[in-house]
Amino acid sequence: MIRSLHCPVSINDPALLLILLSRSSPHLNCLTLTLSYSSRIKTWQALVVATHRLNCNLHCISLSANPIKMLHAVRFLCSVSGSDVEQQPESKKKTTASSARRRPSRLVIPVADDAGEVAAGWGVAAAAVKEVDVVVEGEGFCVASRAGPRHEMEDAYAVVTHKIDGDSQLACYGVFDGHGGRAAVDLVSQRLGQNVVSAVLAAAEEHDAVSEAIRAAYLATDDELLSQPQGLSGGACATTALVKGGDLYAAHVGDCRAVLSRDGGTATALTADHTCAAEGERERIERGGGYVSRSGSGVWRVQGSLAVSRSFGDAGLKRWVVAEPVVSRVPLTAGCEFVVIASDGLWDKVGNQEAVDAVSRCRATACRELVELARRRGSRDDVTVMVVDLERFVR
Repeated sequence: MIRSLHCPVSINDPALLLILLSRSSPHLNCLTLTLSYSSRIKTWQALVVATHRLNCNLHCISLSANPIKMLHAVRFLCSVSGSDVEQQPESKKKTTASSARRRPSRLVIPVADDAGEVAAGWGVAAAAVKEVDVVVEGEGFCVASRAGPRHEMEDAYAVVTHKIDGDSQLACYGVFDGHGGRAAVDLVSQRLGQNVVSAVLAAAEEHDAVSEAIRAAYLATDDELLSQPQGLSGGACATTALVKGGDLYAAHVGDCRAVLSRDGGTATALTADHTCAAEGERERIERGGGYVSRSGSGVWRVQGSLAVSRSFGDAGLKRWVVAEPVVSRVPLTAGCEFVVIASDGLWDKVGNQEAVDAVSRCRATACRELVELARRRGSRDDVTVMVVDLERFVR
């Protein structure tokens, strides 16, 4: 039986971590790690070294940590090899050319229950992108992300899976685009996928019940964001794709978009951007007593402020900028190939069919190529692209 250890954020002493791990050996073969913003780089390094010494799998690295520390941690993790690893001062560490080029492997963050133990069957892949240029490849999906030159990175992504029984599982894939700072997008990217999966697990099997559960999870996440005691500013758009049984449920608020490829590469948009230019959204805002005006750049904005008409957060505009998602269902038939989920940094420069064509040509490099294509065409926004293989879910 696999035993897991969840290391709380308060353990920052490498010596204490080594003692804790040593006492858990030899039964420990899975270490779950969550570190805070204040956690030291030496803590990451000590854990990597300790898990190699004890032949323990380092199963979780939190990407919500400080981006500079995360960069050091991933570089150190990629440079560790062999069974006899000694922690050396930074100046003496040697990294081979091959390990320096290696992409970060899939980073899995299991969900912890109230007792601090890792809940069986859960897994969360890397979220809250903060590096300037990130490529992550996981089981059945890949992500590429690049920050725009104007401000700090405000895009994020998350993948949440839950095994039900046997090979059956729920899988929720999401891309997030924040505005007004990182606070809102950090919380939404960390909570929405988990809330969606939890709500769907508790719902009935009927399609309408699943769609309603997803809707409720979106609204609950928005309530959670708005109720933060520190009064988080800004907001976030989100698009999620949930795979359940033989169906794909796409849900969104804002202008992140999901595009399905099927029947030999035909692009089908699963979402319609929530912008003030959309007639239905403009009418909804005006019925609620708000107004939509056109800025000097030609962009329609709610109350002359926000370009998207639905989002998480944005407390000052909440009367009109709602977080109620539009949910659609697509049966996963033999013709379904993959889905592209991306922030508007891509879609403002690349069309739906063009994106699908790029993925069809070479899935292995498509995410990075699409990010670079958007940048070459003049995008100054953050760009995040996720491609999810659907063929493995087709029954």
